[in-house]
Amino acid sequence: MNKDRYISLFYLAILLLTFSCKTLKTEQKSPEITSVISQDKLGNIYQISEMKIVKYSDKLDTLRTNSIFSSGTITSLDTRNPMQLMLFYKQQQEIILLDNTLSETNKIKLNFFEWIDLACMSNRDNAFWLYSITTQSLIKTDKNGKVTNRFNNIGQLVKRDINPTQLLEYNNQVYLFDPNQGLFVFDLFGNYVKRIQLENAEIVKFYKEKVFFRVKNDIFSYNLIIFDKKLELESDGNFDDFEVGKSGVLVLRSNNIKKAITQ
Repeated sequence: MNKDRYISLFYLAILLLTFSCKTLKTEQKSPEITSVISQDKLGNIYQISEMKIVKYSDKLDTLRTNSIFSSGTITSLDTRNPMQLMLFYKQQQEIILLDNTLSETNKIKLNFFEWIDLACMSNRDNAFWLYSITTQSLIKTDKNGKVTNRFNNIGQLVKRDINPTQLLEYNNQVYLFDPNQGLFVFDLFGNYVKRIQLENAEIVKFYKEKVFFRVKNDIFSYNLIIFDKKLELESDGNFDDFEVGKSGVLVLRSNNIKKAITQ
């Protein structure tokens, strides 16, 4: 009797341990962006922090503020179209669109069989580009979130094991940025074009014919036309994010946006 009881307790302990391990694994979350800045083509500046978005003029005067508490933490923000901003919530697997007053105009659930890690707007048709790290799939959808194209096995296509942290469309090309590998460039039909190696880059931003990238506390640029590299900003301290646009180089430090002095 005692022997049977000990055996039962032993198997119960194994069952609980297994469940605990699975639960811990399931609940692991990738780090979310807590505070970033972005600028649209009109020069308006946006700052997101947790569940709040603030819109500034190019003079850094506050124009609008919106707190979207129901959707959780904002993972990324696409502001290239000032009339339609895109917020991506990875944990909720949804996209929210805002107009130029920061009012919500649409909510799109990403109900795919795989987990979507990255999202951005498509400039041509107000559609979306999505990327899944799990399935290594680059996905194009229409403006309602319906899949129109899917490009699988991206790792095999580029002949590298990639783990991108940014997805962007810029000047009719799609970019996947992996801090350890650089920029992987695709055309609008999903064809792989090339890789741009950016040594020690942490985050990338695009403006005009250049891609700007952060290395520790410095900002460099790489010219996409003539392929030269330049030191744009040498900072004397750490900062949370940066942006490049009509206002020049902007630096976000301790929730304060400052116009930086470039080299």
